[in-house]
Amino acid sequence: MSGKGAVLALGLVWAALQAGMAQGLTLGEHLALRGYTGKAFGQVMAENLGLKSLHVLTNNTSICTALVGAMGASFLDLQGQRRLQITTFATPDEVPPLRPGEEAVALIFGGQASPEVNYGLTKNSLRALAEANYQGAIFFHLRVWGPGFVAKAAQEDPVIARYLQGKRNLFTATYDPQANVVRVWRAALQEGRQVNAEELARLQPNPTWEGLLKRSL
Repeated sequence: MSGKGAVLALGLVWAALQAGMAQGLTLGEHLALRGYTGKAFGQVMAENLGLKSLHVLTNNTSICTALVGAMGASFLDLQGQRRLQITTFATPDEVPPLRPGEEAVALIFGGQASPEVNYGLTKNSLRALAEANYQGAIFFHLRVWGPGFVAKAAQEDPVIARYLQGKRNLFTATYDPQANVVRVWRAALQEGRQVNAEELARLQPNPTWEGLLKRSL
């Protein structure tokens, strides 16, 4: 699938997830789904990407909280060799200047927040990272990458565009419901377009996780 086609497919999946928020799953099932998904994200960052430190930026909704909690638990080790920092924002105006000292930043914006709020959080976070010239990796949650928030922010803000255009350490994950495969990608911003540039890993959801994912669609 081309980069443009992949982003379009992600947008359709994201729209379906939005509808699923209202009718597909109960809140408890959404929390369980984020438990499975967060565990996978944390595992990927620790094992596939080999990160030793991670800074998560997220909103304060219960669904995002569940995802980030599971993600952190999966990423961290009991020996303390990996380090986790989490910063939450309720509104885009709360995003301050950012100077993360960790190897990677994960933008986990979704949950019960509106698309407008999540886009504002994404744009302001990317602007802050750009102004700090943050050199670490950036991981974009599906609810950020799928609807094209990254490309939109770059189109609206030349500072963000210049910053992301040269970065080779952008990452995201997608779900293919037909194949029941979660794919981890090295992502890129090319000529203002979001591109899934290189597949880095594949995960096969177990039957319970698969069922929750597909029902959420």
